[in-house]
Amino acid sequence: MKIFPKKRVKVADGLHVNISNHFFYTDFGVRDSGEIRYSGRRYIVTGTPGTGFIERESESHSYHTFVRKHVAEMKPSYLRMLLGKEPNFDKALAAANKALAATSEPYRRQLLECYVNALTVAQKEERMQRVIRGIKDKMGHRSNKFMVSVMSHYKNKIRQLENDMNSVIWHVKDHCSPESYEAYSRVVEAFTRVASCRRIWFFDPKRRNSYSQVFFDMGVFDYIRNEAFLPLMRDPEGVHYYLLPDAMVVARSHVDFDVVPLKTLTIVSQELAIEEPNEALLGQLGDAASMIKIPEFNLNFYFNHVHAVVDFVRAVDRLKETL
Repeated sequence: MKIFPKKRVKVADGLHVNISNHFFYTDFGVRDSGEIRYSGRRYIVTGTPGTGFIERESESHSYHTFVRKHVAEMKPSYLRMLLGKEPNFDKALAAANKALAATSEPYRRQLLECYVNALTVAQKEERMQRVIRGIKDKMGHRSNKFMVSVMSHYKNKIRQLENDMNSVIWHVKDHCSPESYEAYSRVVEAFTRVASCRRIWFFDPKRRNSYSQVFFDMGVFDYIRNEAFLPLMRDPEGVHYYLLPDAMVVARSHVDFDVVPLKTLTIVSQELAIEEPNEALLGQLGDAASMIKIPEFNLNFYFNHVHAVVDFVRAVDRLKETL
């Protein structure tokens, strides 16, 4: 259990620094170092290392509020650290190893094996980032060649770890045919336009007239690497749905998830008939124009655009034809 916000450690011969006990947020393992992707938008970690989403440009006030909530949770907080609510590699590794030992499903097992290996590498990088931050804090605004050389040593180690990370993570491109990957890339491109819709609502058929605003993004799950990230859909219950070229990952947490073959899913779009409006629906959704249904998961999403939704579903259909 962490009690103090910092601890004194030896980082080189003759050099001791105070390093933070708070989790250090980086996009290590998520995208290549120095590479600007998705218009340079921030990577937002959501609860556990290697899982999060890429902030997108939006004029939606509610989306900005949603992002700010997650960003606020990323800021160092002594109380959250004390209660163990900050991301923690030891806990993530323990949970992942436990889940790995309990599963026999090949696809899920493969993802968990890659995740465990990625966490092991990322844990080393995260500690080195905290060491570098501690050296910078001790050096302050003074120039100190020895401290600079020590920092360079740790930065070189991080660059070496990037190669290690690249060899252990689950690369989307390596697990499907070139034809499927090309079709999947078109799905991802179409999904970005769906995610950019001004409003997305979720309808819960279990509760009468229950409509909740949700957000779609390009996300990352357990360090799974794709050049343009993974299409991510959310429901109000906190379940995340990540689309892979041949499957949908239904994630309740970073280790509690199902991998459902894409060919077994029915993903359909429907344009809402304006001439026959549903008063209860329109009263809550306002300008809803189309919907996406995935009946296997009881998912019903409503959108204020039509063409982007139809194009996405058609792209998914073409992807399924390659499987």
